[in-house]
Amino acid sequence: MSLTITHTDSDGVITAYLINKYVERSKRIMFSNPSRIKDTILRSLIEEWEIKRLYVLDISGNERALRVASIYDYVVWIDHHEWIPENKYKNIEITIENEPSAARVVSKKYGIEDPIVDFADHLDQNSPQNDLEVDFRDLISSIRNSYQRERDHILEKIVFDMMDNDLKTIIDLNKKNIENFRIEMERLKSRIRENIKNIKVNDKNVYIVETDKNIPVYKIQEIVPKDWDLIVVIYKRIRGSYTSWKIEFRSRELDILPVAKLFGGGGHKRAAGASIIYNFEIDQLLRAISIFYK
Repeated sequence: MSLTITHTDSDGVITAYLINKYVERSKRIMFSNPSRIKDTILRSLIEEWEIKRLYVLDISGNERALRVASIYDYVVWIDHHEWIPENKYKNIEITIENEPSAARVVSKKYGIEDPIVDFADHLDQNSPQNDLEVDFRDLISSIRNSYQRERDHILEKIVFDMMDNDLKTIIDLNKKNIENFRIEMERLKSRIRENIKNIKVNDKNVYIVETDKNIPVYKIQEIVPKDWDLIVVIYKRIRGSYTSWKIEFRSRELDILPVAKLFGGGGHKRAAGASIIYNFEIDQLLRAISIFYK
């Protein structure tokens, strides 16, 4: 009996589908991200204590998360983000490869041939090739944005539904949610468009967007002027007296990963992010960018 923990984006959902359809069907699928992975693994140990095997997919790890995961009898950790495990654990099998998607890493590891792997490659590179891919990406985003408390349950249902239905059927069943999501995104984009800041950093066009709204980076990219070299989206979240920030970087040519790592994050050279729980000022970020990209 196993449990799957995967990322909350389209690639994470597709990767979980591949594992559960072709490798081993898990009792439960949970969803997380790099900043929360340790806590998610801890929660899985408490809530599903009888499960002995764990799959962690499409999520960068860290030493604390690996140490907690090692409590399981056996762990398979598969990712395509750039990170290096600090220590090796005998019961944790880690596969990290520089591929367009985590789904591609899974397909290579297990010899899986499924056209949905190309689908994941396109979406994780922000280059959907057809309406079905666009619809699926918006469906997953609509769940992430609109159903915070029920998100894990709904995403898990999507994964298991994918094992028995084609994607068009799943899209058709969720058409209304997708339409409502797009209406809300257009409303938010009109507000955000007015607050886009353009800053020159060493001749690089840096566009900065600050927002407290849940709008995906790919939607913001649609409204940023086309001459951008780097897009920085800063999500500010206030819960009671607690304030945190999530920063997303998108770059055309610059290797933005060192800057993300400087703020405790990670990802890829052209797409990276970081979560910050201490006091944060944009000037700190701009100084870091100017130092790295002289």
